[in-house]
Amino acid sequence: MFNKPIDIVYTWVDGNDKEWQKEKSFWQQKLGIEGDNANDCRFIDNQELKYSLRSIAKYAPWINHIFIITNGQIPTWLDTNHPKITIVNHKEIMPEEALPTFNSEAIETCIANIPNLSEHFLYANDDCFINKATTPDFFFDKYGKPIIRMNKYYWSPNMKKEIIYCTNVEYCQKLINKNFNLNYHNIECCHNIMPLRKSSFIRCKQTFLQEFNETTNNKFRKENSIQNIIISLWEIAVNKSKLIIDRNEKYYKKNAKTAYFTLTNANDLKQKICKYAPTLFCINDDEYTNPENRIKLKSLLWELFPKPQPWEKPKDYQIKPAFDDKNSINIVFCPDNFYTKYFGVLLQSIIDNSKPDKNYDLLIFETDISENNKKLLLKMIPSNFSLRFVNVTEYIYENFGDLNFSARNHWSIATFYRLFIPFIMKNYKKVLYLDSDMCTNHNIDELFEIDMDTAELLAVKDTVSPILNKYKERKNYMQKILGLKEPEQYFNAGCVLFNLKNIEIEDYKTKLLNAFEINDLWFLDQDIMNMIFEGKTKLIHNKWNYIWGSCLWTPHYISQIITDATYKKMFIEAKTEPYIIHYTTSKKPWNTVGVEHADIFWHYARKTPFYEEILFNNIKKASLPKNNKMDYHFLERILSIKNRGQHKVLTILGIRFKIRRK
Repeated sequence: MFNKPIDIVYTWVDGNDKEWQKEKSFWQQKLGIEGDNANDCRFIDNQELKYSLRSIAKYAPWINHIFIITNGQIPTWLDTNHPKITIVNHKEIMPEEALPTFNSEAIETCIANIPNLSEHFLYANDDCFINKATTPDFFFDKYGKPIIRMNKYYWSPNMKKEIIYCTNVEYCQKLINKNFNLNYHNIECCHNIMPLRKSSFIRCKQTFLQEFNETTNNKFRKENSIQNIIISLWEIAVNKSKLIIDRNEKYYKKNAKTAYFTLTNANDLKQKICKYAPTLFCINDDEYTNPENRIKLKSLLWELFPKPQPWEKPKDYQIKPAFDDKNSINIVFCPDNFYTKYFGVLLQSIIDNSKPDKNYDLLIFETDISENNKKLLLKMIPSNFSLRFVNVTEYIYENFGDLNFSARNHWSIATFYRLFIPFIMKNYKKVLYLDSDMCTNHNIDELFEIDMDTAELLAVKDTVSPILNKYKERKNYMQKILGLKEPEQYFNAGCVLFNLKNIEIEDYKTKLLNAFEINDLWFLDQDIMNMIFEGKTKLIHNKWNYIWGSCLWTPHYISQIITDATYKKMFIEAKTEPYIIHYTTSKKPWNTVGVEHADIFWHYARKTPFYEEILFNNIKKASLPKNNKMDYHFLERILSIKNRGQHKVLTILGIRFKIRRK
């Protein structure tokens, strides 16, 4: 096995930096650069570098030193004092007349100028990752020659003309072919971590010095420039380094050596990585990537590489209150992007029932809510409200990365967000959590006024708890699997008030970790909360969490199922005048019109910026007798209604419509 020092070199830029964007824009205008030559997707920072370095630490701990080439920017999370990390400024390796540069090809021509760089090194972009334990002989043979991995390509004539990357790969092939009388064509470097030798790099550059220098001085990408493939081709031509031809993605097999994925298919990334189990993979950003895909990428990388490294600065994950007022109303929600429109209705109901002399500190724990939906929600917020979006996935993976979230019926980690409120909201005394399929029909402040004494949680008894004599299998599960001593006190976790000052955090953590040892929980986070808070929960009136699904699915729930007279009286009161309606089950007011308390949902819905979208989706999915058809294009126009006063369209809610396309 090759056993000499091997460094790794990264090129990195923070394309989100406003000052950098101004400088780039200035030079683009000055030089008349546009299109593919300065595509923004090449510069966007999705924090891939952090996770690429974690993959190195996990699967290639033998790496000697890490060099990160930047224009002077430094990742906010990086501790530059760590002895294994060196930041290399463009000024240290590139001629002054070439700066500033916005061209990775230009930067790559100067890599060998890095002071103290080892003879053998790896070169990587920040979107490249190691996925399995590797040894140096994956990259270099026993003589120290790079093992070159390339792909065959089948580019169309238009691609070769219009895409600069393609143009420059073919340009480099022609240079090598002409100089060495060879015939390389239709191959490209696997866009991944590549092995290089400094001495070969320097000799190749000397061979094509004019072409290298011209590329170095291009501030933006330009046709007929040096691409890093030329170093690998030179190694093969001159030093007879080993060439391995891999295939493109559609020919990937299990345990592929390298894999290339695009961020536009973010939904399939995890599945593909598991399917092909590549040793190396790249996730490439491109012009077709949307913000939602970039958010999903971060969640995936957190999941794949959860362990922080010594070169990362400690991060304070504690959420600070939005108001100085110690009596503010603090509420956490966890909707995903799809559910945002329905959460907007809950938000409107809270606003309408709020008090102007109170402050409301609202937090959304999320991973994928679009920027547009965030803007729409923020527009709804009055002056005494604060609404913040918090991505807690990073905290969870970095502090509880060993918990097996994915093993539970493929539920998302977001399902468990509420369980981590005691860890990240220590600066609060009381925090209310609400599911997003709810509406409040009463001032929510009163929940915070209930005396909790020594209780750690405030909740409402679940509607199955008083009738466990009819559901013996469920009762047996609660006793034997969850270990509940009083299953009749089992509560619903859709509305819970945490009394944080009473929760002993280490005890809570121990119980949480023990709960996650149980596989195949029926009700996931709700079961876990009941295990943790049994005997420490104060149960309150059902009107604070009226679970409408009980009567919807079991029409005789009150008359024939409930036997406890006290509970029956309380449930009827909640049904008659609910303070919070919890639209449980798959039947919701937006897909099942004309049912109990659906009118409350629609009352608040029509005040939100999501009204037309909710309404249109309701109509589009509904069925209808043959004599009640409505033209599809008319329904399309519903979405364009902007005047909130035009509520005549509500008359259609009494009928279930079927869309007829022309």
